Amino acid sequence: MHYVILGASAAGISAARAVRRHDPDGEITMVAADRQVYSRCLLPRIISSERTEAEISFVEKDFFDRLKIDFLPGCRVVRVKPDTREVVLQDGRVLGYDRLLVATGASPTLPPVENLNRARPVFTLRHLEDALAIKEAVGAGTRVAVLGGGLVGLEAAEALLTRGAKVTVIELAPRLLPLQLDATAAAVYEKLFRERGAEIITGQGAYRVELEGDLVRALVLNDGTIVPCHVILVAAGVRPNVDFLEGTGVAMNRGIVVDRHMRTSLPDIYAAGDVCESMEAFTGRVSPTPIWPAAVIQGRVAGMNMAGVEAEAPDIFACQNAMTFFQVPTIACGRPDPPEEGCRVETACWPGGYRKVIRSGNRLHGAILQGDIAGAGVFNALTGQKVDISGLPGSLLTITYAPFFRMKADGSFSYK
Repeated sequence: MHYVILGASAAGISAARAVRRHDPDGEITMVAADRQVYSRCLLPRIISSERTEAEISFVEKDFFDRLKIDFLPGCRVVRVKPDTREVVLQDGRVLGYDRLLVATGASPTLPPVENLNRARPVFTLRHLEDALAIKEAVGAGTRVAVLGGGLVGLEAAEALLTRGAKVTVIELAPRLLPLQLDATAAAVYEKLFRERGAEIITGQGAYRVELEGDLVRALVLNDGTIVPCHVILVAAGVRPNVDFLEGTGVAMNRGIVVDRHMRTSLPDIYAAGDVCESMEAFTGRVSPTPIWPAAVIQGRVAGMNMAGVEAEAPDIFACQNAMTFFQVPTIACGRPDPPEEGCRVETACWPGGYRKVIRSGNRLHGAILQGDIAGAGVFNALTGQKVDISGLPGSLLTITYAPFFRMKADGSFSYK
């Protein structure tokens, strides 16, 4: 049996481990556009020089040798031929497969800003090469405009500030981190960024890039504000890497359509990670779930099924985020604001800390823990698993696991 895995990030690596665990003798080939395995979550640490290239790897040094995997780094797939069960690489090589996993992730998108496509230097932050290029281009005094005040944009902005750059963050929504935090929690981080010299502009988008030749000189915002800059970093969304599947007949919506076994619409082709859609537990909708834990789970399930061991992926609770900026941690799950009238909202604020819990009926709809994140796992579990909290007395802010923890007949524990 020849397994071909396209992609060497969370989903691909997880799948390879599962395949080898259940098929000790099968042939595994892993193809990756990246030249090494690394955690994308740690790319800002490359920019800030807190980590080296070797230090952002998340596999053991002997991983490929020990698991007997033929690793082809720096290779791009240009075509998949399902009829002949072949994968065509950019360098002309053709790989046959018995089972194929597509775990090629996603790529950043550029917003429709005048002159942005031809301006330079313009960066995104998705690959190791991006981080290295940003590090080389930005030094003390470099004016950098960051388009997007979400997690990626702010992590990049924090790293750029450590390099002495003059950073302006531009976010179209009324506050930073609009998908994760409410106004109170977002304001804490906005204050921290401002105290360290960053300019924060919310409620505005970029309209045009002012150029000198093709070099960036300024950004013009929708309201006419001019933001002088030498470099633009875009952190405004991603799209799945599926161009090489054109003409194959693989079913797609916003990502590759898969079942709970991570099978696509074509025989013996599987997909996992940011490239595919899955059922999101909190919203009850099928959508991309581009978070690391989801990719690991989906990769493992795909690998097991590829190796002939039946497994199903659970619904993924993707509406959860952990972040730390300037040593202030935050855990957020569910919705940051009440989804409807009549919700019960409890908050508590103290020096260095903030908590918010949203309840609707017998369910938690969201929680934010900032500063003191003790007990965050309980809130995550109750929200993601839609646990009935109708019998809970007292304040929701001091929930512990005790009222919900049960021992099953086999001795394992679960929330109920």
